[in-house]
Amino acid sequence: MASYVRRALVLCLSIVQVVSAQDYTEPYRPQYHFTPASNWMNDPNGLIYHNEIYHFFYQYNPGGSKWGAMSWGHATSTDLIHWEHQPVALQARGFPGNITEMYYSGSAVADVNNTSGFGTDGQIPIIAIYTSHYTVEQTLPSGKSVQPSQQGQSIAYSLDEGITWTTYDVGNPVIHEPPAEYADQILEFRDPAVFWHAPSSKWVAVVSLTKLHKLLIYTSDNLKEWEHVSEFGPVNAVGGMWECPSLFPLPLDGDEEEKWIAQIGLNPGGPPGTPGSGTQYVVGQFDGTTFTADPESVEQTNWVDYGPDFYAAITFGGMPVTDRVNLAWMNNWKYGEMIPTEPWRSAASIPRRLSLSTINDRATLVQEPILQEGKCWNKRRNKHWDSVPAGTTALNSTGKALDATLTFSKSESTEFGIIVQATSDLSEQTRVGYNFTTGQLFIDRTKSGDVGFDDSFAAVYYAPLTPKDGVVTMRVLVDWSSVEVFGGAGEVALTAQIFPSDDAVYTHLFSTDGSTSGVKLSVCPVESVWGTK
Repeated sequence: MASYVRRALVLCLSIVQVVSAQDYTEPYRPQYHFTPASNWMNDPNGLIYHNEIYHFFYQYNPGGSKWGAMSWGHATSTDLIHWEHQPVALQARGFPGNITEMYYSGSAVADVNNTSGFGTDGQIPIIAIYTSHYTVEQTLPSGKSVQPSQQGQSIAYSLDEGITWTTYDVGNPVIHEPPAEYADQILEFRDPAVFWHAPSSKWVAVVSLTKLHKLLIYTSDNLKEWEHVSEFGPVNAVGGMWECPSLFPLPLDGDEEEKWIAQIGLNPGGPPGTPGSGTQYVVGQFDGTTFTADPESVEQTNWVDYGPDFYAAITFGGMPVTDRVNLAWMNNWKYGEMIPTEPWRSAASIPRRLSLSTINDRATLVQEPILQEGKCWNKRRNKHWDSVPAGTTALNSTGKALDATLTFSKSESTEFGIIVQATSDLSEQTRVGYNFTTGQLFIDRTKSGDVGFDDSFAAVYYAPLTPKDGVVTMRVLVDWSSVEVFGGAGEVALTAQIFPSDDAVYTHLFSTDGSTSGVKLSVCPVESVWGTK
């Protein structure tokens, strides 16, 4: 078993990362969303809560701010809010010279029963399960042969809480290729999501056949030998490749009845009106080998987020079923490499606690953002208007990082909402509102600042939202380069990047075609999480 640990090198890279962005105040640098100190980031990987630490691994390029040399970056947290950069966990084999293997997306588990046999002296091994992308034809140390660009599923283990890793070279890839009937799909076979299924005492892996819109389900006793037991798909949205799947249970309406959620990334083929990638979900049942969708869940596509910048979402393992937290890449493959940020590129979404509720007679995913609430209460401003007139109403709240909750009822207006990240003359602005005629929540970033780097960026994005008892509720999270909106109880969400000018700090209400009644606003500035506790 060969060790693939380069601790000194990755530690140096980590130090370089931190030094390169000491104050985290570069233009557009998010203040409470995770970003790497420098270089390119995309999909979250291996999210796990272990020994009271949250581990966030992610697709990372140690050599630049565009996609390449795919490795696993690593950060840790005790609260999902403040993150500490760690050494690169899995670095592309051969980097920076002739790369022979890249480490694509996957998951991580704590093998508490040491089923793998990797644990020693009572140490619980953390196992990373990832897609090996082989760049050249080669015969591996395991004796297995691979073609150029072939993808297989491999494992590595850590005995020091995820800091250093040993690849299982004598056996990798542990899932060498897809089943025989899909032998022609070896170049599009990736993104394993692995979890322990207690009722069957088995490990379960969900792997995507991206171009066929299928999820292959495998089971294992030891994480080393895997058996293909079933498949799921295609259903609902199939406009692009299926990537980054996950499968997890949630109680329905807080009761003992559990449903299972299949969460699936699409690229392209995201929500209607978005330019590229997106994330859907399907509600159903899982018996340890087979996922079966509920009939009502395949009558229409269910989007985790209707915005353009929420992709490759996965949840943290190692947490109770009632405390399921989702995290996504807050970017889009359509323009991800072109967004105007340096020395880093891409951010993570806000962590979102998930629940499942019956809304409009359907089992619906509900999302609650996780923020540092404790520092907000003494700065929160609450205001009420019996009626807000047509036009724009300036607010006293200013800033580039805000948490605002707005409730209101229809009166005479067609649209009502809040303008954020605006310049004093409103030449730059991002509108977040609700259209009473169409019954849709929306983000309008057509005038949000720098929109010229991609022809699809300047657009308006919509999500259906039914008022509750005639009242619309929306929570708006504004960071230096993003807006996330949660409608109702969190049953719909919209996430969009924005790149405003540094002086775009003003906030207004807007009401079109008439007044809006019963308006309540609660708003608080959000402090930077970098360098604070």
